[in-house]
Amino acid sequence: MKNLRKALSIGSLALPLILAFQSVQAVSIVAVEDNFVLNSDKNGVQSEGGSGDVLVIKNATNNIRKSWLKFDLTGLNVDYSQSGTITLALSSNSSSSEEFDIALYALDDTGATAPTWTESTITWNNAPGNTTSGNNTQINGLDSGETTLLGTTGTIATDTAAGTQYQFTITDWSDYLQSDNTITVIAISTTNSPGPSIAFASSENATEAWRPTLEFTAIPEPGSVALFVGMLALTLGALRRRRVQ
Repeated sequence: MKNLRKALSIGSLALPLILAFQSVQAVSIVAVEDNFVLNSDKNGVQSEGGSGDVLVIKNATNNIRKSWLKFDLTGLNVDYSQSGTITLALSSNSSSSEEFDIALYALDDTGATAPTWTESTITWNNAPGNTTSGNNTQINGLDSGETTLLGTTGTIATDTAAGTQYQFTITDWSDYLQSDNTITVIAISTTNSPGPSIAFASSENATEAWRPTLEFTAIPEPGSVALFVGMLALTLGALRRRRVQ
């Protein structure tokens, strides 16, 4: 019983310390720019100039839609040795009678000036990494010389509920981090053409929990490390005093 009380005492002292340190580790950010493009409106900006609440993708012979998302890592102490996770959520129930699947690509860092696309200016013709011409298979895809596949969802069933989330892992950060410290990812449908039109929540979606996010591990600031060490010293001191008593 005495050992149990000691263990509980140590746990009660250590728990706030552990939580305080862990709180600076996981960071989640929402996309700063996102919009979709449409091949039947090659020079038009979709989704109310980028302020709409959905991102649409569709594999088709016409009215093809692909979605671009940008995450800004400026000023964030990203631990690039750890993987990150991109999460997308359906913005409405999938009412299509067809099953579907989604692929997420990252725009490669080519060493050139970072693409300066924004959600209010991106179009089918100027979207970085897009394939704008060719046969049906080509224009439903992306430029393989500028993009890299991060992952696919696998087959998604019909009538999937709104808010259902899909996650993709990003590992080789240096391959995709642009010169302006942003990462761009592109969502397309890989369902056989013509496939259903699928809507994901955008960064403007009213339901905050559905907005597209990038989660990563952050390297603690020097002040956070000093705080951790100080709290550890206080905890050890308290434990010594208890033993003396």
